[in-house]
Amino acid sequence: MEYANLLLDSTARHLQKHFGQDELPYADNMPDLEHHVRLAVLYLLRHDLNRLLHILYRIDVDERDVKQAMKLPAEDQVAEQVARLIIKRELQKAQTRFIYRYN
Repeated sequence: MEYANLLLDSTARHLQKHFGQDELPYADNMPDLEHHVRLAVLYLLRHDLNRLLHILYRIDVDERDVKQAMKLPAEDQVAEQVARLIIKRELQKAQTRFIYRYN
């Protein structure tokens, strides 16, 4: 499996652990992953903000970036930006795990 696919697979699996497999189906490509995470974030924004904030804390998304995203005018824009932040952070963590596992 190539490096990019390994990172995406690791990211998708870790996000499933944070969100729950029922709320976040497995995605094997970036557009699907972005879509699923955005929908999960949008749902949590509307129904369980405390849980979303807890997930963001556990994933270790930068608080300043989240605050900036929360200032966006529409819920859909907030969900899209927060989803990008989540995926970006998980990809960084997956890359770090890969580097230390295989070196």
